[in-house]
Amino acid sequence: CFYRQTKYLCVYTCNLDLQANLNWYFYTMKLTKKIILFTFTTCIILFSGFYRDFVFKSINALIQSHELNVGFSMPPSLSFFQNIEYTTLIKIKWLLTILFSILYLAISIFCIKILFENKKFIRITIIVYIALTAISAIFMTLGYFIPGISHNMYSFSRYLMGMAQSPIILMILIPAFKISEKDSTKITN
Repeated sequence: CFYRQTKYLCVYTCNLDLQANLNWYFYTMKLTKKIILFTFTTCIILFSGFYRDFVFKSINALIQSHELNVGFSMPPSLSFFQNIEYTTLIKIKWLLTILFSILYLAISIFCIKILFENKKFIRITIIVYIALTAISAIFMTLGYFIPGISHNMYSFSRYLMGMAQSPIILMILIPAFKISEKDSTKITN
């Protein structure tokens, strides 16, 4: 009888070791997947930032050439902008500002989802982007209706929208969420 109990205990212990090994395997696979996805997302962030800068600087140079009535030739990859009118270029810049802000919001949501898997953090990320855009719109509107301060309001609004089109928000939210996560685990323990 004792031998059987030992045998069963031994088999049970082996099953626990197998379960622990499987848990470790799946944990490391999940961690590896997170690292790969985060690295890929970082590459997308870097490419998007450089590409956005390239596009906006080129369009700004073309707009300035229209204002100064001088010739400017766009880079070959953006040559389709060459024959577009001044007012249309301004509207395209507004559209690109919105599109790049949405792109960085999507990237931020994806990163937060990879790192934390917490829907509350995703909602906070969306709220931050909406609030930043709303505050920027308010300052832009104030600048439009109050001519004396229009330049300052436009500059501040542009600064805020520049933040929405960069990884700065993500760089602030990740540590904030990490601290929040640690604080919540301290409270539960």
